[in-house]
Amino acid sequence: MHPAIFRRQLRHWTFHCLLNALPSFIIAAAWLKLRSPVAVAAMLAAIGTFILLYATLTSLDGPLSDRNHVFSRALKLGAKIRAWISGLSLLLVPTEKLMMLTPDFWCGFLSVGLLNQAGQFFNPGSNFFHLVSGTTTDKGFLPIYATTLLEGFILSFILLMISFFAVIFLQSRDRRKFFADARSASDPSIS
Repeated sequence: MHPAIFRRQLRHWTFHCLLNALPSFIIAAAWLKLRSPVAVAAMLAAIGTFILLYATLTSLDGPLSDRNHVFSRALKLGAKIRAWISGLSLLLVPTEKLMMLTPDFWCGFLSVGLLNQAGQFFNPGSNFFHLVSGTTTDKGFLPIYATTLLEGFILSFILLMISFFAVIFLQSRDRRKFFADARSASDPSIS
């Protein structure tokens, strides 16, 4: 890993992760009333975890650190598409009914449900938030961090799927361009 590449990736992913987390952060603060210093610290810690994870993965020697590799280009395109989705989601989160149209709402809802199911599995009759923080209204650092982290992994899976389809699109486009260039080089009358 090269320090210059890591710093560049750290700046890139800090911007993207903060932008992508903003709709979820607003939902948590405005609609779920998670405004305590502990709640904010837990959410920021989870976002920081993703910033470091993405920056590290895209700085290691390999296809994700090579700007010209199709995987790197696909991830970059996927991040741009996710940024647009987050930007559009920011228009919807101020309204309670429209907020439900955002992927952040459903990914957060799913992560809370999955963690509660895990709580039921390990301690029947309870939920994750009750197991960790004492009462369901006392949301401590760990449940909020875990929920934000799980939501981030779900949103990252969506980014992975966007990137997968972007790889298919980019490879198809590159192949068409290659064959068009090869045809025009072999037959000057095509130009």
